Amino acid sequence: MSILNGQSLLASALAGLSSTYSTLMSNKTSEGKGLTLDDLANVSNNTIQNLGSNYSFLQYLTNNFAKLDKDGDGQISSVDMNHLMNTMQSQGLTYNEIQSLCASGGGDQSLLSTVLTYFNKIDANGDGRITSEEITKFTYDSKRYEAEAKYKSFKASNVSLYYNDGVEDDTSSVLDTLQPDLGNSSLT
Repeated sequence: MSILNGQSLLASALAGLSSTYSTLMSNKTSEGKGLTLDDLANVSNNTIQNLGSNYSFLQYLTNNFAKLDKDGDGQISSVDMNHLMNTMQSQGLTYNEIQSLCASGGGDQSLLSTVLTYFNKIDANGDGRITSEEITKFTYDSKRYEAEAKYKSFKASNVSLYYNDGVEDDTSSVLDTLQPDLGNSSLT
């Protein structure tokens, strides 16, 4: 397993949300300071083309509209978006957020697959969200367990103390160098 970059996963999700929100705001038809549910439901084909692979972010905004509209004014404002992005930055992403925000086809799909597969193990504190730090810790722990398993069968008795580079020499000098306290005692 390579080092999982949780920061890139989070950055990808936040950048996609920000880009999608900006695109939708520049193409909205309603009046007001934010996006209405009607704006999200009636996106023009041109705007959908502009979104490209970020279409999953539009779906996320639509599906979570009521939760994202913190002040209940019927619009997702820039303040609401900043609140969402700050929450994601500080508290991490839920399984569903990772699935819907990162599955747009961009970024490292093997990272996405690994994070989704091991989500419950990565979520060390059990809060239902994973942070970049938890992803990094999971990676290092996995690498440590892998190394421990690999070297578990390693025994010092499997190591030879004798090395001969082809020069006729007294082989006891190797042992004397490694164990000088043995002196001239015989080995049995």
